[in-house]
This record gives sequence, C-alpha cells and structure tokens, in this order.
Amino acid sequence: MALVDPIRLPLRWEFIPVEDQRGISIRWKWRATTQTGELALESKRSFETRIACEADAKANGYSGA
Repeated sequence: MALVDPIRLPLRWEFIPVEDQRGISIRWKWRATTQTGELALESKRSFETRIACEADAKANGYSGA
C-alpha cells in the first residue's frame, strides 16, 4: 500500500525581532523551517508587536504549541 500524500513533519517556528529602519524601535517577523532547516514559510511584512506577529503566524498554520 503506497501513501498518497507525503508525511508532513511539524515545522519549526521562529519569531525574530528586527530593528526598524530608522533604528528607533523593534518590529517582529516570523518564519517556519522544516526539520532539515529549509525555509517553508515566512511573514510577508513586519509587525509592531509580537502578539500581532503571532496572530499572523496562527493564520498561516502556527499552532502555538
């Protein structure tokens, strides 16, 4: 019996502080990598707070676990 879909391992999620271009504040970005370190997903923009960043990540599959 062959599998139809490949086994999907959990992604490793990271929340990254990024210095604002003006150098006066920190913004947040997220990215998800596979278990082998390959980039799977990343935020398209930066966020003012980590809470907003996590909300966007959850909308893209982050479970918070």
